[in-house]
Amino acid sequence: MVMSGIIGNILFIPSLFILSMFLAFFFRKRIVRKILFLEFDENVKNLAPRDFFYSILKMEKSIKSFYLAEILFLLADILFILFGGYAMYLERLEFSKKYSYLLISPASFVLDHLTLPIILWVIMFFLLLLTLFMIKKEKKRVSDMLNYLNKYNILNSAKTDFFNSDKIIKSEVILQSDIKLGDKYLFSIYTAYILPYSWIKDVKIEKVHGRGGNGGFYYLNFTLNKSFNPVRIFFAKKETAEQVKKFLLKKAFY
Repeated sequence: MVMSGIIGNILFIPSLFILSMFLAFFFRKRIVRKILFLEFDENVKNLAPRDFFYSILKMEKSIKSFYLAEILFLLADILFILFGGYAMYLERLEFSKKYSYLLISPASFVLDHLTLPIILWVIMFFLLLLTLFMIKKEKKRVSDMLNYLNKYNILNSAKTDFFNSDKIIKSEVILQSDIKLGDKYLFSIYTAYILPYSWIKDVKIEKVHGRGGNGGFYYLNFTLNKSFNPVRIFFAKKETAEQVKKFLLKKAFY
């Protein structure tokens, strides 16, 4: 019984941690693709342009899966620590009565074997706080971006372009959603951007190197002719970045 508790401690919580992160990324990808392929309710489609874009671009929508996964993991982990730790303590107490010459106390034994679940709980708790902070910060950024675009009266045409476009480009980068290229605008769900091609002054391809200088990914670094927040679109493959760059410059200058 003690051995089964140790195995459970080693495998269950770390496996749950990995599974929760995998499911969060999986469901976030599904949510983003449903948005890009216009698979949402009619009441969302019928919203005014600014409300429509705020509804699909707000971070709560794309990061909801992470938020739920973090909360569920924290609950499961704390239950495991409390009840699993108590059960392990009782087992170890019985074991200690039979082998009283052992120097390790039941409490120390349990604490040693709960170290990893406790560390993972702390890590996930700080990830949850980071998620909440990012949601608040991104909410303001998206709102400011939409207000800025609305000042130029382009959200109506942007909404039309979003619905008429079916050109989806896969980024293949975990922290960057796939993008939609319309006739007049670039759309990214996460990180949230609506970028008019007419605002593009130049586009450069930069590389973020992986550890040890190997691997890494590429991003488009935009120079704009409007006072706009920095825009960076990430891709796993240089060929994809080059194709998108060529398309954007063609739209911007021809």
